[in-house]
Amino acid sequence: MTDIELQKDIVTELKTLLTSKGIMMPLGDMFADLKVYPQDMPLKQDEDDEQQRNYIVVMIGEEESDGEEWDVEVHFSIGIEDRDADCSGNRNILYLMNEIYMHFTKTGIIGRHCKMEKKAYKTLNLEAAFPYFEGDLITHWKLPLPEEEGLEDLI
Repeated sequence: MTDIELQKDIVTELKTLLTSKGIMMPLGDMFADLKVYPQDMPLKQDEDDEQQRNYIVVMIGEEESDGEEWDVEVHFSIGIEDRDADCSGNRNILYLMNEIYMHFTKTGIIGRHCKMEKKAYKTLNLEAAFPYFEGDLITHWKLPLPEEEGLEDLI
């Protein structure tokens, strides 16, 4: 399995989670229209582009091999529009991060080979202007190295 296959499996699993539960924010509206994108956001078409709101981008970050397996950093970059007067958008971002983290921790193996480590990091973009809120959940996944083929032919 490659990092690209891992990303594809995570995107598929995340879309299933979002459509099956219809995650309800504890302090605001339901974001049933959360869009999931692999690696990047689509190009902005105009100033009021709906694709630029209520999204999760599953992004591959740094990767390192220790000779046994790959440690792949996967970012869940989240952006929502939350016009509630109580400005609960950052709490809703944290809630989404918790839901994603708990789901993948409980799920265990993804794509028959990959597992999310319990080590994770959360950050909020406190500079985002109301009504937009952004955050990043950074996780680490273990990915097996490819097996060598054809060695038995040399012996």
